[in-house]
Amino acid sequence: MDIHRVIAIALGVLVTTGVATASAQAASLSGLDKTYLSGSIQGDRFEIAGGKLALSKSQNAKVRALAARLVKDHTKSLAESSRMAHHFGLDVPKAPTPSQRWELQILGTLSGPAFDQWYSRLEVADHHQDITEAADEVTDGTDQQVRGAAHDEIPILRTHLRLSQDALKAS
Repeated sequence: MDIHRVIAIALGVLVTTGVATASAQAASLSGLDKTYLSGSIQGDRFEIAGGKLALSKSQNAKVRALAARLVKDHTKSLAESSRMAHHFGLDVPKAPTPSQRWELQILGTLSGPAFDQWYSRLEVADHHQDITEAADEVTDGTDQQVRGAAHDEIPILRTHLRLSQDALKAS
């Protein structure tokens, strides 16, 4: 057997083993773990898009500070969640959910104080939901790595909620 054939067979085994390992890892995740990871990624994409929209439309200092913080923190979270999803062999959502995209479309039609109010209210409601979902993952998820990521997100999400509430009061 020539060396090129041996290398080709070895590479094939490595690729097949990697795919099998990723599939096995994905199969080990509970539905809640998979849903949490997917939802987290879509939520990150939503927050980044919404934050960028707010930075382009708002003149309110508190709203702009909130938006900048959300873009920064959710960009980091997106990278971490995407890496984890790839590790488990899961598809990485490329966009926010349809309802999140609809919310961004509506938000994009507003301006001035109406924009600031709507954006801030949206962020308050969204972060309440995010905290609940992360807490559910911590309590009921099965994979320690995913549960740990959710646990680490909760203090950041609470900060986002507080900043959202402050922006709402200032708008």
